[in-house]
Amino acid sequence: PRKRKGSARYVKQAHQLFDRFVAFVQEHYPDVETMADVSPDIAEVFMQKERERGVSGRTANATLILLRSAFKVLANRANIARNPFEGIPTVTENTTHRKPFSHQDLEAIVQAARDDDFIRPVIITGIFTAMRLGDCCRLKWNDVDLQEGFVRVKTSKTGETVEIPIFPPLRAELEQLRTKIKKKPGADDFVFPWAAGMYQTNAQGITYRVRKILEAAGFYDGDRQTPTDKPSDLKQVGKKELLALGNKVLESMTDQDASEQKRRQMAAAFQRYIAGERQPGIASSMGISKSSVSAYLHEMEKRTGCLIIPRAKKPSVLRGDIRQKPSAGSRRLSIRDFHSFRVTWITLALSAGVPLELVQRVTGHKTTQVVLKHYFKPGRDAFKKAIESAMPQLLVGPETAGTIDVDAVVAEPPIRYGDEKSPSEQLVEALAILKGVTGKANQERVARATELIESAKDWYDGHILREPAVARAGH
Repeated sequence: PRKRKGSARYVKQAHQLFDRFVAFVQEHYPDVETMADVSPDIAEVFMQKERERGVSGRTANATLILLRSAFKVLANRANIARNPFEGIPTVTENTTHRKPFSHQDLEAIVQAARDDDFIRPVIITGIFTAMRLGDCCRLKWNDVDLQEGFVRVKTSKTGETVEIPIFPPLRAELEQLRTKIKKKPGADDFVFPWAAGMYQTNAQGITYRVRKILEAAGFYDGDRQTPTDKPSDLKQVGKKELLALGNKVLESMTDQDASEQKRRQMAAAFQRYIAGERQPGIASSMGISKSSVSAYLHEMEKRTGCLIIPRAKKPSVLRGDIRQKPSAGSRRLSIRDFHSFRVTWITLALSAGVPLELVQRVTGHKTTQVVLKHYFKPGRDAFKKAIESAMPQLLVGPETAGTIDVDAVVAEPPIRYGDEKSPSEQLVEALAILKGVTGKANQERVARATELIESAKDWYDGHILREPAVARAGH
């Protein structure tokens, strides 16, 4: 039982796990026939095999939790006396946080994507809305209110409804798309139907395109083989000329050059690639490996003397790694990808003084702890300057302080709330309600709640309502 129905991808992964567990038990413990026969030792050995597969700590824990939950839910029906997965501890998760982009980074990314009509609109949406990749790809016109200037969408991960202001660059992108549509889009029509279709069938294809844009903007792993701008001996010709030349080469090949099957596969891979298909799709449709497709295309380059597979040029500026440098026994985890746009938006908003409550209204996070722990990642210099600009000269010195006029701030009038009660008045009302609560069992909790509310009221009156400078100093 779940509060929200699991996504198709999650359900598929769950079934794959159950199938893997059943296959493991049948292979290693053929006498075990029912769930009640599964012992803690069997469960421990299976989890050890899972860890030996090299999965991350997070994946291993997800596996443990799902199997433990399955045995718990079915305990009565399966006559399980003891949950075999109950005593197995979770493993330490080496969480890798995404790094935010700087203003210069974002400009370079937008510049690199300017001519890519497929992925550019999705990237622009991610930068200016902080939405996750899936929500951006599956954005519908029903969620977009250009008149009011807001995107209002229910997030796929948490189910929270978020409201996001439409900034001018995103508005320009959306209005341009509207003008290209021959008929007025329906409410349920996707804003980016091409991206929605690929995300549904091949989400990795979207990730790949984003990665290529990041590489073009100067992000790639510096300790790995990187793109090079070394001149190639291969000629560059147009597609029509390349196709004609390639077909001529294929026709001239004999059994001494390659077997009939290889020539046939090489011809199909070459022709499909020139027609615009990508190597993974060619491999899948032909039933061969991606490495075979790549080998065929490279051989065609040698035989034609022409460039078939584009070579990426090394960017003039190396802005940073896409994945973290691996430590012993760990995989390379992504630190800069599409999700980094979300981290960037939150970091810039909080650093600029946007209240955390408003940021959560945009991102859909239910707790402030998640935002502050996983998404607020200011650079050390920016963090230092922000602190210095807010501190008085007494602490940071006259050279760095002075960006905030304390006297001017103090002189500003208190915040007004119209006909609604101010937070201070609401706290007073809450105190009055608590004082009316009786009963010995509640006394301790009431006392603690009263203490917290009074502390909050004192802070609000002293900071938000901006008492006179003399009173502030005395406080």
